[in-house]
Amino acid sequence: MTLPPELPLAEQRQALREKLREQRQLIAEQLGPGPDANGSYPRSKTMRFLTQRSGLVATLLAEGVALLVGARYAKSMTAVMALARVVRAAAAGKSNGSTAGRANDQ
Repeated sequence: MTLPPELPLAEQRQALREKLREQRQLIAEQLGPGPDANGSYPRSKTMRFLTQRSGLVATLLAEGVALLVGARYAKSMTAVMALARVVRAAAAGKSNGSTAGRANDQ
């Protein structure tokens, strides 16, 4: 950036500082999004998917194993999936019950 020589040195310095600030802001935007506002753990999208949708992950894993192992184990895998659904429903009921209990305590 070329500044006219008739500008006082202080104004030239201020103009250069403003230009550097703008360039740094542009570079920060190009590098990607900043940290999450909530700073939650885990930061990885894959880990968030795995931890927040554990029932879906268990079902997908069971389906994948059933496909890899073969048809003769399909019955046992169906039983495992049914058991996984029961456990998931029990866990969901337990978490809902504990939340309601805390609300009643307050």
